[in-house]
Amino acid sequence: MDLTKRGAAIALKRTGLSQREIGRRLEVPKSTIQQFFRVHRNSRLSNADLKDRRRSGRPRCTTRRQDRFIIRSISNDPSTDTSTVAAELPTQDGRPVSERTIRRRAAEAGLVHRVKRNAPLLTQAQRANRLRFAEAHINRTVDEWKNVLFSDESSVECGENHGQHWTWRRKGEEWRGENRKQTIKFAGHVSFWCNMSAAGPGSMIEVDGTMTSARYLALVRRHVQQDGERLCGEHFTFQQDNHSAHNAEEVLDYIETQGIQLLNWPANSPDLSPIENMFACLKRNVAERNPRDIIQLREIAQEEWNSFSPEYTTALISSIPLRLQEVIQNRGGPTSY
Repeated sequence: MDLTKRGAAIALKRTGLSQREIGRRLEVPKSTIQQFFRVHRNSRLSNADLKDRRRSGRPRCTTRRQDRFIIRSISNDPSTDTSTVAAELPTQDGRPVSERTIRRRAAEAGLVHRVKRNAPLLTQAQRANRLRFAEAHINRTVDEWKNVLFSDESSVECGENHGQHWTWRRKGEEWRGENRKQTIKFAGHVSFWCNMSAAGPGSMIEVDGTMTSARYLALVRRHVQQDGERLCGEHFTFQQDNHSAHNAEEVLDYIETQGIQLLNWPANSPDLSPIENMFACLKRNVAERNPRDIIQLREIAQEEWNSFSPEYTTALISSIPLRLQEVIQNRGGPTSY
């Protein structure tokens, strides 16, 4: 019973009503009324304590020393798992401590077990370049970023499994160095070159084999000018990463002769490019449809790429100033994007 009904039960008892009648009036089982008055039989009804009495509860199965060992083990090695901690934990009277108990003790200290976030492995020079880029473009408006055509390559696999790495951390510490899973790009079964802007997705072209400068130049000739003017307008800026094929002399010469403005992109900065978020979403959507073979994979990937709405791509472009702000705050380090 809640406190209101408990007070009402005491008041009705003082009028001489039976426990059965009190239960009927309060719409509470007679057994509940009996138990309530049994607990308070040594108290005056007018001064009875209406709150639940303190319960001793089940004794803790770990000592303070064991609790400190658990927190110290997890804090010193955030990548450790509960089975390792349980195996190394000093026992009390020979009694083992379960992994579930270890997770509870960690939670009491504010530590939760979470998958490591992906983040690029950056050198000091790359961090410095990212910082300079962010400081140079931090005042650029969202409308100006809408005039940029972003491009990149990615791969999609049948039954793709990126793997999950777990770590112990406190809330708000997901982007600390030891809590991130550092990643390197890899080739998949089907590779695509794509571009996008705030107006929506652009071309999605399958790349057969290694991306060479000749193949990339053919893509640029065929699609960049056309997609840039369609998605961004006549005076657009083109973004590409620092892949060796992208920076080949013949490619840069062609971009210059066509009068296309090229964005000076910092190396190893996928977290700054909104097209990377599209690729991540694309892979999840493709995986949910579970393509059975490469032919079906190609069809599904193209369908999912074309299904991205302008509202979604505009939201991604609008996040760029926030990404740059994080780069400055982290002194060139990885962002939460």
